[in-house]
Amino acid sequence: MSQNSLKIAFIGVGGIAGNYRRSLKQLQHPVAAVCDINTDRAKAVADEENATSYTDHQEMLQQEKPDVVFTCIPPGAHTTQVADSAKSGAAVFVAKPVAQDLETAQNACDAISVSGVINQVGYMARYSDITDKAKELVGDRKLSMGMGRFLARMGASHPWWGKFEVSRGQMVEQTTHVFDLIRYFIGDVESVHAFGIKDVSDGIADFEECTVCNLKFKSGAVASITSTCASRAHDHFATELVGDDIYLKLTHDLGLRGQIAGEGIDYNGSEAGYFRQVEQFIKAVEANDQNFVRSSYADAVKTLAVTLAANRSLETGQIEQVTA
Repeated sequence: MSQNSLKIAFIGVGGIAGNYRRSLKQLQHPVAAVCDINTDRAKAVADEENATSYTDHQEMLQQEKPDVVFTCIPPGAHTTQVADSAKSGAAVFVAKPVAQDLETAQNACDAISVSGVINQVGYMARYSDITDKAKELVGDRKLSMGMGRFLARMGASHPWWGKFEVSRGQMVEQTTHVFDLIRYFIGDVESVHAFGIKDVSDGIADFEECTVCNLKFKSGAVASITSTCASRAHDHFATELVGDDIYLKLTHDLGLRGQIAGEGIDYNGSEAGYFRQVEQFIKAVEANDQNFVRSSYADAVKTLAVTLAANRSLETGQIEQVTA
């Protein structure tokens, strides 16, 4: 498939869609159609892209017959958009998280499997230089422990984010990046145990603004992930990996420090993964080769299952099994 021959469409053109659109522009791939429930926003972005605007994704799929669909909507807005896109034969790129419940996600996963379309989820940290370097350094060494954190302060500029009904909370919507990256290094999660606290700050969220979550992996490894949306912090997104005589700290987006067998590691990356994830997806589509993708939809469903189990643990106070 030659460059620029792809017909690309968007479902949802809010915040994160702009990031993907910039990467596509850099790759010289224009956007042909956009769909958003906000008519004015759809028209405004369509004007910027010289594209056609829609407010109904099924109408867009039928009229435009795109080769590629980027779905960039909040967790609570997911219904059949991804499944419908896959059934139409379009390759799908989905902003994380892929849904707010496993039934919706599994329906989309089944449609992708049946159609055989190229698929990717926007876990950009898997595509960063420091992740590449850490993977190279770890090699076949066994990792026994992971630690991660996502510390931020959310506000009025994110009107839907603080509503549990739409976002399903910070672990599902934001710290999912940390859960996913630790899974990328250590493997599948067996069970989780989470605790949290609400009412830390007025006007941010109607869910727990501070959480801690312990994870047990099927390999026997363990991890702990800390989240807050109530505090500004330096190095707010970090992942640490521990094994026998190995320690690596990935400070996202570009720093990697640590030691292996007494030898110090001090590495600075230049690519954070935001651009490369889109570049790799387009390569996969053009080559019709899913091997270019590091974050498939099916694997992202596993990350969703972990964070949903963490939410259940917040409610019950008990260890919860991961069901996918």
